[in-house]
Amino acid sequence: MSPIPLRHLLIGDEHDLPLLAALLPTLPRDAVGELVLELPIHRRPLLPTPSGIITRLLVLGRGWRRGDRACAALETWAGEWLLDEHLATEAHTVFVGLPHNPKVAALCERLSAQHPTFHLHRPQHTHSVR
Repeated sequence: MSPIPLRHLLIGDEHDLPLLAALLPTLPRDAVGELVLELPIHRRPLLPTPSGIITRLLVLGRGWRRGDRACAALETWAGEWLLDEHLATEAHTVFVGLPHNPKVAALCERLSAQHPTFHLHRPQHTHSVR
């Protein structure tokens, strides 16, 4: 039986685009997973990804606060991929940007506490968003 490939999830907003643009070329060519970008309606960047990485855009429309759609995507992904009967948490590597967002930070802390072997990476820098 061949080994199960490592799954990647990368989540960010417009402030994370430079970091994601630098990170994506470092992924293996056979990488599988998702790139999820929470962006204002006027931003639609094309970031080159390995063929196995699907890009999803979460447009911030009227009534959405920054981080809401990213949190919903991360919670949905965790509910699907981090189930006890599914792959071990070690089979996933996750990058979640939006370091300026307290709701995203709280969700990441909760997921890390619930799944201690979960490979969750966050940027070290913080900046304010108005």
